[in-house]
Amino acid sequence: MLKDRYDNPLTTESAAARDSYVAGIDLLLASGGGVVEAFSAAIEADPNFVMPRIALARHHQTWGQGKIARDVLAEIADEPPGLSDQERSHLAATRLLIGGKAGEAYPKIRAHILDYPRDALLAQTCMGVFSLIGFSGQPGRESEQLAFSSALAPHYGDDWWFLAQHAFSQIESGQTAKAEITITRALEGNPRNAQGAHVRSHLYYEVGETVAGLEYLKDWQQGYDR
Repeated sequence: MLKDRYDNPLTTESAAARDSYVAGIDLLLASGGGVVEAFSAAIEADPNFVMPRIALARHHQTWGQGKIARDVLAEIADEPPGLSDQERSHLAATRLLIGGKAGEAYPKIRAHILDYPRDALLAQTCMGVFSLIGFSGQPGRESEQLAFSSALAPHYGDDWWFLAQHAFSQIESGQTAKAEITITRALEGNPRNAQGAHVRSHLYYEVGETVAGLEYLKDWQQGYDR
């Protein structure tokens, strides 16, 4: 069975579909351009491949395009045949999340991540400022987010996406010295990760280096897709 970059098995026999899906996931996690095109190519290569449709719906949701996200998910059958247990669980949690039931989705996602910690597309929903934890409004969310990312650290190693999000949780918990090391490693892995650039600039702000932060952003944004 084919796998993605995080070693998650994928229910497709098309290498072209897998490659386009993997490219799309990296672009989604980095907030890069070309996400829709990558997932569309994966769907075209294998119309029965469910994961790129899920990821495409998630992309539209993050852009505030809720109706489009729901329409994309509606293209997936209620019980798609042949899915792995992981994909089936992933789909169920995403249906709740995009269906506006975040309160129900969150515990399902947490349970899913316990079983499949390297399912980055779902882990991403709980990491960063725009996550289910970050936007929860709950007291103690900073320590909750740090605990979540710290528990995942052994599973991700030097992965650039994870390190950037882990650095954010460190910043929010006041661990700026550790965050400096973590975000540097993240950007070494992928210098064009816009999420990482956001965290890097956030760190500049938190430690009072606003001039350096502004210069960093001016330089980084050159060539970034509008």
